[in-house]
Amino acid sequence: MKNTFSSVAELIPHQPPMRLVDEVLVVEENEGQARAYVRPDHLFLREDGTLAPEVFCELIAQGFAACEAQRRVWRGETIDGGGYLANIRDLTISDFAHAGDILTIFTTQMDDCFGTRIVRGRVQRGAQIVAEGTVYIFMWEGTGPSLDKLSVGA
Repeated sequence: MKNTFSSVAELIPHQPPMRLVDEVLVVEENEGQARAYVRPDHLFLREDGTLAPEVFCELIAQGFAACEAQRRVWRGETIDGGGYLANIRDLTISDFAHAGDILTIFTTQMDDCFGTRIVRGRVQRGAQIVAEGTVYIFMWEGTGPSLDKLSVGA
């Protein structure tokens, strides 16, 4: 595919400090790569200088979202809409990430089940795998689901 990428700020709705992905690196049909910098002021950096391990699933989700939005831009489609991390499976964390680390996020879309993307992801520091697992991301186009239109117990 193409090799000119939009700014992550243009691709995903997350704003700092919750925007955890910094750059899109590679976008192919079902795969992508993104980069994240673990800065000293990172929102999820713990007192011991390590990144809270539960953040890895969000890194995978945001990495996928940025790459998917870039695919849509290239196809001339809207990137209006949103999504949320709905489930996590088989998450393995093999090491901590530290302040100053540069992380590469690899994502592969395995399936799309009724708007829920099933994405296998891996987070690496250099050649070392830090975390890997499968995330389920519910996505929609447009303004999205409206909670005020839901009726509970009707």
